[in-house]
Amino acid sequence: MARPQTFIEEEVLEKAMHEFWRSGYATTSIKELVEATRLQPGSLYGAFKNKRQLFIRSLELYFEQLFEDIKQAVDSEDKAEKRLRKLFDCLVVNFSFRSEQKSCFLLRTLLEVQQNDNEISVMVRRMYAQIEAEIYGLLVDARLQGSLKPGASPEIMARMLMSNIFGLQVYSHISSEEYELEQTINNIMCIFTTNRY
Repeated sequence: MARPQTFIEEEVLEKAMHEFWRSGYATTSIKELVEATRLQPGSLYGAFKNKRQLFIRSLELYFEQLFEDIKQAVDSEDKAEKRLRKLFDCLVVNFSFRSEQKSCFLLRTLLEVQQNDNEISVMVRRMYAQIEAEIYGLLVDARLQGSLKPGASPEIMARMLMSNIFGLQVYSHISSEEYELEQTINNIMCIFTTNRY
C-alpha cells in the first residue's frame, strides 16, 4: 500500500523551480533537488516520475506566477502608457536588479533546451506567445487612446517590444547600473508612444 503524500506539491515545485532557475535544467542534479525540496529521491520520483517532469511542472508554475504579474500590469485602469511602463518594470527591472537569479526562467530555458528538447522548446514558445498577445492588446489600447505613434502597427510593435524586453534582460548582465537600464527603457518608450520621457 502506497504511503499517503505528506507534502504540499506547490511548495515543492516552488523550491525545485528556484533550483532549476539558478542552475539550469542540465546542471541541476537530483541530489541538489533533494536538498532544495527536503524530499527523498523516492518521494520525488513517486510524485513527479522523473527530473524532466519535475522541471516541466516547475516551469509551468513559474509561468503561472509570471503571467499573473503581467496581467496585473496590463489589466489595470491606468492609461496604456503607464501600463506599458509597469510591464517593463515587471519583466525587466524586477528581474535584472530585484531578483536573486537576475534573469527570466523562460529565457534561460529557451536558450538551454531549444536544440535538445523540442517539447519543452514548443512549450516555452507558446508561453512567449501568450505574453506577446497581452502586449498586443495593450498596444491596441494605446492606439485607441491616441498614445501610440501614428501609423504604428500594434502587431509589429508587439514583436519589437518582445525583442526589447527580453534583450534588455540579457543586456542587464553587461551593465550593472539600474539608471542605465531606466534610461534605455525611457528611450524605448519614446519610440512606441507619443510622449517624451
